Amino acid sequence: MAFVSIDGIDGSGKSVQVKRLVERLREEGKNVVQTKEPDGGRLGREIRALLTRTDRQLERVEELLLINAARYDHVRSVIRPALAAQNWVVSDRYFDSTYALQVFGGADDLLPLFDAVMRSVVGDSRPDATIILDLSADKAAERRKIRKDGHSDPAEAMRDFVQIAAGFRSAAAQDPRRCHIVNADRTEEEVHADIWSRITPLL
Repeated sequence: MAFVSIDGIDGSGKSVQVKRLVERLREEGKNVVQTKEPDGGRLGREIRALLTRTDRQLERVEELLLINAARYDHVRSVIRPALAAQNWVVSDRYFDSTYALQVFGGADDLLPLFDAVMRSVVGDSRPDATIILDLSADKAAERRKIRKDGHSDPAEAMRDFVQIAAGFRSAAAQDPRRCHIVNADRTEEEVHADIWSRITPLL
């Protein structure tokens, strides 16, 4: 069993690559729990509804605390039980998203808050491997325009994707053993093959 998270800016192909990885692992005979944030767990949908409201833009601290309220439940009701049952877990987003979206480029006091919250909420429930799908903000914007999955997040219009992409690279640089930056500006098959090469040592 192993815990893998796949992250990156909106439009980088996370959902597609999560699906492909889960299918490949199951073909290899692995039992896999597929999940995502902030929707995973019992609180996720309600908190996503708050995060995507357009009548008021939340402060970074508010977003960080709301997301981690959902994560607290997600870790305890989904991730830890799945790993305890010897399943693989593949998550679409995890705490690197919080760092990139809510912490990186923000006020100096956000990082100590983030670290303290992570110790309480995540503890030792850290991925064995995190895939960071790296794609330019312009290319990601083009992909978001042609999405066919019905996904809609009103908050996207207020995000600085250049800064967020830099935030993911910063997260990867701080934890290079766990994080693997994968060039997402390629075909789905090429990206999947690259991801698979990073995951096979965990098999």
